[in-house]
Amino acid sequence: MTTAAQETQKILMDHEFLATPAAVGITRRAAVRALIVWGLTDAQTADVELVLSELVTNAVNQARHEKFRVRICEEIPDTLTIEVWDPVPAPPYRKAPDRYAETGRGLLIVEGPRRPLRLAAG
Repeated sequence: MTTAAQETQKILMDHEFLATPAAVGITRRAAVRALIVWGLTDAQTADVELVLSELVTNAVNQARHEKFRVRICEEIPDTLTIEVWDPVPAPPYRKAPDRYAETGRGLLIVEGPRRPLRLAAG
């Protein structure tokens, strides 16, 4: 049974992936294809690609060879929601940024400024 909210949202992508290092690129390429079909600009697609890469990298690092799920949808007009679920119950946590560290900036990127979104397809 679907709810009224589910009937009005537009789902661009809803897939499960195996949490391996290759999944980051595979997920990103699948999302870019969906976003191009929906008519997002190159800048909007790049923003989604960056946020998705950060979220999926975290899921891959936590879930290690288990499945994780990615869903990208328009729940609110002109707003994309990017959701990534993994089987690890602990939520991600923000680290103090270290300019020399190769990790630890993901949540800062995900929580960064947003661009206006206009979907061409519907």
